[in-house]
Amino acid sequence: MDAIEIFFAAYGALLALAIAKLLSSAARLIRARDTIKLGWVTPLLMLLVLLDICSFLNSASRIMGQADVGFGVVTNGVLACSFYYLIAGLVAPDNLAAWPDLNAYYDKHKRWVVGGMIAGSLLGFEATSVLVRGFSETLQVRWMGLHATLLLAFYSLIVALFFVRNRAANLVLLAMLNAIFVVVMFTF
Repeated sequence: MDAIEIFFAAYGALLALAIAKLLSSAARLIRARDTIKLGWVTPLLMLLVLLDICSFLNSASRIMGQADVGFGVVTNGVLACSFYYLIAGLVAPDNLAAWPDLNAYYDKHKRWVVGGMIAGSLLGFEATSVLVRGFSETLQVRWMGLHATLLLAFYSLIVALFFVRNRAANLVLLAMLNAIFVVVMFTF
């Protein structure tokens, strides 16, 4: 194995643990669905985190073949994966008895999860691209055409989700953000 394969195996393992944590939380919520108020915002946030991690893996597999594995790329990748692992652990409560209303849990923890997504996305997508491709090529590859429109929509909506407190608005923002990932899935 060369350096990039070793790095990507570690990178993938940390993201796989984040996905396992998310799926474990989803299973816990499904088992407890008769004893808790599930609501819509927490499941939609869980789906958004899952889709963001999948997008992150896809993006990483595309640009890591071009990367020289230096300290900056490794550190940036580990930090980005760490944010995704942490938010996967925060998106749903471990102790459902303490949080019988998931909407209340969402209200209390949403900023940590969304803030982690913003940090993970900026590190994992934008900073990694700049480290691997350089600033001008990143602008050309990531910030032109339909891709730029989707990125601008994503970052605008995720920042709005961070600040907006109204639950109905949160529901709409989460639905729109998940829809962006569906568009990306079938477009790129």
